[in-house]
Order: sequence, then structure tokens, then C-alpha cells
Amino acid sequence: MRLIFIADNAYPSLKKHLQTLGEVIEIPKSNHLYPSVANHVDLHIHIVDQIIFLSRTIPDAIYNRLNTLGIDVCKIDEVLEAVYPKSAYLNALSFTDYFLHPRSITAHKLKKHIDATSRQWIDIKQGYTRCVALPVADQGLITTDDGIINACKSTSLEVLKIQPGFVRLEHHDYGFIGGTAGQIQDTLYFNGDLTTHPDHHTIKAFIQKHDCHIFQVDGMPLLDIGSILVYEGDYL
Repeated sequence: MRLIFIADNAYPSLKKHLQTLGEVIEIPKSNHLYPSVANHVDLHIHIVDQIIFLSRTIPDAIYNRLNTLGIDVCKIDEVLEAVYPKSAYLNALSFTDYFLHPRSITAHKLKKHIDATSRQWIDIKQGYTRCVALPVADQGLITTDDGIINACKSTSLEVLKIQPGFVRLEHHDYGFIGGTAGQIQDTLYFNGDLTTHPDHHTIKAFIQKHDCHIFQVDGMPLLDIGSILVYEGDYL
């Protein structure tokens, strides 16, 4: 069973393609966050170890659907609010061996879970971790953030630094590469055309180096939709 979580304003052609790969669950806008990011999946959801941590503002219909499927769902105690850091409780990056997020703002239940695992906690300053960094194949990440880059020097993660900008986000000067994409099996799915970024050759080479492929929406600008998050579970 594969569930694919994506903002409801993702490009229709991308959503249509993803529907061939699993059940697509679209996240609607929440009144608790700024309109430009109100439906961003990476603010509402964090998936790790087949547990889906959810914000309390997720619609009941989505919560009930996950329960019906028998998925381990955990609603966090904190309530999302528009102003940082209360918008970033779940905006973390989980790898097999590492967890990247400021410890001081991580949702309590997620923090407790991570502490019970063997992951090394990389306590960075950037609270919008998943927004600004795109994980690739559990081995590396792509980002513009110098703080994340420096923090990862003590890990085995390979990091590619790219130029900021060239990603659209409503009411902001620009969005972030992490918010444009997500990985399903060996393919990175981008909400837009990667060639609209000046570092696209380097990005493609990095992704291919990690034995992954690219799916993109040809001819469309890269649009930050708050990532594409995927739950891979056993068939029930």
C-alpha cells in the first residue's frame, strides 16, 4: 500500500501521474497557517518508521481514512500557528541513520519517537528543514542552506549546494527545492521542470549518481508545494 501526500494545488498532470503509483491524498489549506503555505504537506505531516505524525489541523476525513487503512497515526499535541517556530513542529528530515531538525521545536511525540531509535540527531538551526532540503535515496540531500551543509559534514550524507531562488512560492520572493519534490522508489518527482533551475545539470547528475531517475512537469516553472511525502506500507 502506497499513500502519496501532496498539496491540492500541485500541477494536475503530476497528480494524475502519481495516481497511477498509489493513493493520492491531497492536503487542503488550513486557516492556521499563512495562505502561501497553508496546504504544505511538510508542515502538516512527518512520516518515519511507518508512523504518520499529523498536525491537529489535518481534516478529519484524512485522519479517518488513515485509521480505516490501519495505519499507525499519531496526532501531535502542538497546534500549528502561522508564526515560526509554531509552524515547523514537523518540518524535519528523517534518514535511516540521521534526523535533522532543531531539537527545541520538534513536536514532542516525534521527538520521543526519534530518541527511542538509533538515529543521530543533527540539531540544526533551520526549522524549515524539509522545505529547504531535498533528500535523495537516503544517502544525500540538495539544499541552499549553509547551516545544513556545515552540520552534515560530520555525517556520511552527501550534500549538493545549489543557488537559491528559481522556485516559485506565492507571496514570497522564491521557494525552495525541497518543497518541489519527493521520492517514490528510485524516482524523484518534481512539481515543475527542473531545467528552469540554472543548476539543473548538476542536480540531475547528483540524482543519477545516487541511482535515481527524474520525473518532471515539462515546460512548467518549479513550484514549491511543501514537498511530496510518501507512506509505504504492507498491504492490508
